[in-house]
Amino acid sequence: MKKPVSPIAIELLTRELAYQAKEQRESIVLRLHSAFLHLTEALQPLREMWQGSGAAAYQAAAECGWNPLQAKWLRAKRSVFNAELWGSVADTMRQGAQPGDETQSAEADEWVWWKGRLGGLPAITGIKLLPGTLPDAPHDFSHGAFGGGVTFAARLQEHRAAIFGLPALIANGDRQGIDDFLERVLPAMRPKLAREVLASHNRRMIDQLLAEQDSMLTWLAYMEMVFESVPPSLYAHLAGPGGATLMLELRLMLPLALLCSGPVIGHAIHEVANHLECFVEDEEDPSPLDAAVAEFAHLLVDFVRAANEVHELEELLSEARIEELDFPFVPRSDLRTRKAAIRRDKSCRACGSLEHRGHGVRMGTVAYE
Repeated sequence: MKKPVSPIAIELLTRELAYQAKEQRESIVLRLHSAFLHLTEALQPLREMWQGSGAAAYQAAAECGWNPLQAKWLRAKRSVFNAELWGSVADTMRQGAQPGDETQSAEADEWVWWKGRLGGLPAITGIKLLPGTLPDAPHDFSHGAFGGGVTFAARLQEHRAAIFGLPALIANGDRQGIDDFLERVLPAMRPKLAREVLASHNRRMIDQLLAEQDSMLTWLAYMEMVFESVPPSLYAHLAGPGGATLMLELRLMLPLALLCSGPVIGHAIHEVANHLECFVEDEEDPSPLDAAVAEFAHLLVDFVRAANEVHELEELLSEARIEELDFPFVPRSDLRTRKAAIRRDKSCRACGSLEHRGHGVRMGTVAYE
């Protein structure tokens, strides 16, 4: 496109690009908010168990979950729930919360697991769940969802502070910190993945998005809210004693989907989501735990799609800069403030109504042939 030569043409192009950017931002919000509300509704049974006793809920979910072999040995293994590790994770999440926000909300979509009880594991859990129905699970998540193995699991634990800090680096536009993570931290955990990520890392695109910030910040805010809402017992259901490894790996992979314009991360996350959906036995009338897993799988896919929409927004912003247009940008904010704003806003993201939450809306993606 050549630069417009008349003020009228410049004004029309500015309005058109501003409208398209507004529509794109709203599409990102609608997709993520709908997925988040669906998930929090499906998590209700797990949430109720966690509120009784977090450690017991974790043990019970591991015993009835999708472990690669029958999980009877878990009943006698008192160390399945790593209170030190999950306590550290809870402290990290607490540091990112609003000051003084320690009270558990009654709202389903405002519930966060780290405000519940961790406690120690009692002699008898007292939680009655149906035993696992998969004698030989098709996939072993105990050492991660992406086949990293025991060594990778240990390195995830070693670098968990950096993993938890990556979203803040992106939200703050810390270009040097992001480069350091991709060039130093990620290779220490997954060298091959790091090479693939760096090969598909479009620095110019990321610089554009860091300057615009709003869409990335919204995406990151919803991601953080998801990890605050999903109790550790869901990961235990999927991966038994490897639940913490699975959680850390997803916390690593999801932000990378924002930083990579290539398909490598998106394809990996899609593969995990497909594995999870294949495990759900009755799609029409799933059990409560299976329903939570299905919604979690859908949410992972929606985050990848929303990340692609964020990248598409960058193309609009890049066009505006090339044309030297006076393009309106949303004022900069921070991750903590954006999360609080999302939780305060009780309107339907689709129509703006305060009479309903709009959680029945599920966005799709049209595939053109």
